[in-house]
Amino acid sequence: MKGLIGKKVGMTQVFNDEGNVVPVTVIDITSCEVVGHRTMEKDQYTAVILGIKDAKPKHLTKAQAGNFKKAGANPKRIVREFRVDAADLANFTIGQPVNAGALFKKGELVDVTGITKGRGFQGVVKRWGFRGFGQTHGTHEYRKHPGAIGQRKTPGRVYPNKKLPGHYGVEQVTVQNLLVADVLADKGIILIKGGVAGHNEALVVVKPSIKTALRAKHGKK
Repeated sequence: MKGLIGKKVGMTQVFNDEGNVVPVTVIDITSCEVVGHRTMEKDQYTAVILGIKDAKPKHLTKAQAGNFKKAGANPKRIVREFRVDAADLANFTIGQPVNAGALFKKGELVDVTGITKGRGFQGVVKRWGFRGFGQTHGTHEYRKHPGAIGQRKTPGRVYPNKKLPGHYGVEQVTVQNLLVADVLADKGIILIKGGVAGHNEALVVVKPSIKTALRAKHGKK
């Protein structure tokens, strides 16, 4: 299986083998289970459907509740698909909890996808990294302005994709090549070196590093 879904608990620090302090993000996968399959006969591809966070009936539509009942799986609020080979599909039974130790090892590189924190309405300096105006004694109420945005009479409009103030955050971001600091399989916890996108209790998707896989495919280190 090419990944799993988990809950970002927060950040802490651990000591590595050299005795140095390492900041890590704690990801909890204790409630992650197999809730369905995609088969070649029915769907033209093979995949495992994982679910996390137990769902109450009021959180599901009738179609969703029917799918879980038909599969014989516990209802989950969040589901994601991960491709697997047809030969390995039988190894993942419905209702089986995901074992982090079987998927990821200490020292492995992974890509983590999450939704960034919402920061509300922000100006161009924080949102886009603009330099801002000169901070001299004569500058008056013009320190973080974006500058001119017009194009005079021709074309008489603001060009598309112009960087301006606006809503910042709540975007899907993937941080690549993060190191797995440790895997606590008995507790259902993965420790990943560094920070990942999202607030505490947010959903994250952990996959093996795509760049590492491509290098191995082409025989590169």
